[in-house]
Amino acid sequence: SEILLADTTKAELMNSFKMVSSYTTTTTKNNNRNTNIELSASAINGTTVMPGEIFSFNDTTGKRTVEKGYKEAVAISGGQNVPDVGGGVCQTSSTLFNAVVRADLEIVKRSAHSWPSSYVNKGEDATVNWPSLDFVFRNNGDYPVFVIAWYENQTVTVQIYGKLLPNGQTVDLESEVIKTIKPDDAVLYTLDTSLPVGTRKAGRKKRTGYVVDTYKVYKDANGNVTEKKKLWTTTYRAMQDEILYNDGSGAASNE
Repeated sequence: SEILLADTTKAELMNSFKMVSSYTTTTTKNNNRNTNIELSASAINGTTVMPGEIFSFNDTTGKRTVEKGYKEAVAISGGQNVPDVGGGVCQTSSTLFNAVVRADLEIVKRSAHSWPSSYVNKGEDATVNWPSLDFVFRNNGDYPVFVIAWYENQTVTVQIYGKLLPNGQTVDLESEVIKTIKPDDAVLYTLDTSLPVGTRKAGRKKRTGYVVDTYKVYKDANGNVTEKKKLWTTTYRAMQDEILYNDGSGAASNE
């Protein structure tokens, strides 16, 4: 780091590195889920992201495995709640996203869940799944940033340390539901050849859909809004009740 920061004295660094942003979300009482959140928070804790570098949640935590101590907990997959080793780590990535965006860093890759999360506002989640779904940000500033993260008493906190935004500026998020989509009342029947012939079981549950606009809001030192930038529109699809069946006909539909 001395080579990189040769033109900056240590004293200047100590003065310029402050907590730029902090974000905390509340977790459930589920011990397995909390273990997964704690392990993933500890995996990203202490990461340094140099100017121009990108941070990938998946690369930093690696695959969430039983060997690493991750437990089975409910995760959302294909529009259903399914047990998954590492279930719950999306809360860590979503909390990280909220801290990162408030530090005015560039979001490279962010995906929404199939439906809104209980722990962050609609449009402000960032789901991850090994290895394809990732949350990635870039340090688009001129100084290194440091990620501090921990789990404690059913909360997970992520803080970004670095050079403060100019003139006491802060960043916040605002989201607005622009459309609510009512699910169809009809039940969807889906052939599932993995079921024993002649059986059926419940599939996806009926859910309301939402279209949400999320804005990055810049405020001056007095808390007055100086600029609003639209980040993205998130669509959480409506879902109708589904029944999976296997009548032995064998012609499965590829969804």
